Amino acid sequence: MHNIEEKSNTNTEKAWVVGINFSNNKIPGAGNSAGRKEISSHCDELSSLLTTLGVETAGSSVVSIKKPSPAFLIGKGKVEEIISNASDSDVSLIVFDDDLSPAQQKNWEKLSKKRVIDRREVIINIFAERAKTKEASLQVELAYCKYMQPRLTGAWKHLSRQRGGRYGTKGSGEQQIETDRRVLLKRITSLKKELANIEKQRHTRRKLRENREVFSCSIAGYTNAGKSTLLNRLTGASVSTNNRLFDTLDPVTRKLHLPSGKEIVITDTVGFIRKLPHQLIEAFKSTLEETVFADLVILLLDASSSEVKSHYQTSMEVLSEIGVDKENIMVLFNKADITSVHFVIPLFEQEYSDSLFVSALDGENIEKFISEIEKRVAAKEVDKAK
Repeated sequence: MHNIEEKSNTNTEKAWVVGINFSNNKIPGAGNSAGRKEISSHCDELSSLLTTLGVETAGSSVVSIKKPSPAFLIGKGKVEEIISNASDSDVSLIVFDDDLSPAQQKNWEKLSKKRVIDRREVIINIFAERAKTKEASLQVELAYCKYMQPRLTGAWKHLSRQRGGRYGTKGSGEQQIETDRRVLLKRITSLKKELANIEKQRHTRRKLRENREVFSCSIAGYTNAGKSTLLNRLTGASVSTNNRLFDTLDPVTRKLHLPSGKEIVITDTVGFIRKLPHQLIEAFKSTLEETVFADLVILLLDASSSEVKSHYQTSMEVLSEIGVDKENIMVLFNKADITSVHFVIPLFEQEYSDSLFVSALDGENIEKFISEIEKRVAAKEVDKAK
């Protein structure tokens, strides 16, 4: 990884963010402005991700293109404009909201004389920083190894050009690439085996819970929506609740004693985000299985966010991708204690039927929410008795 590190306030690393508005991003009948507005929102989110890493966003550009350029993704004129803006703002990092190919990344760094990365690498850096358990660390390393695979080619070409030889012989560059590739593939195989063993252990624990017929809940949703705060409120747990993106990577399961006397288990899972890299979805599927196999998935949303509808859509897409049955999802809006939320509650109640508004922070409507869980538990017991 590019080793983005938090620095002191007097020496904060600065970045220039670039968003791409492809022609197919236009909303029919709304013109190009709707597409640019959406991309600007994505750039704001990327800036929040960079802030999580201690990087300040000095400025941003939204570039509209019809066809990606193989060399730089965007046209040469815009390339020079962005490099000029980045240099004037004294930034050391240019960050793209969309994926860059290895060649594009290399071309940008050569021309700009700055480090250039994409959103995927930013998120991998955050995950690497947040990983606490062995499983999370292995999952992040696997995602990074897969990210680096296509970036090995060309890494040592300068050595090949420095060495001649007979036809068919390989320069030191090619030899180094093959060595690196073998090492990387070997490590990927090893990581997959280790993760498979951990997955078996989780499967065994899940089977034990199922054999005891314990009702299971999983708290899912957009990162920083308050999932850990909700778990703490419900169970008295002491999970970290820092106000930063992806603060929780590892699933945390706690017991919840219902007013009826029944006991269920509830799990806090990794948060979702727009454009979550495919490698990370794959790498964290074992963690997200706690969501797939739950009797009830609580989709928690930050009602105070201006992007709440987009967050709902993103979360539903991820839940669908990992195989969660829509019938098992309960929509829960958090942060009802914030004054601005009071005005949107009537609108959201109409648009999202059967949803509830709570405050995980001060406990507002938590008893009503627990009552809804009781109903789900009772319904499952009736189904089993049939």
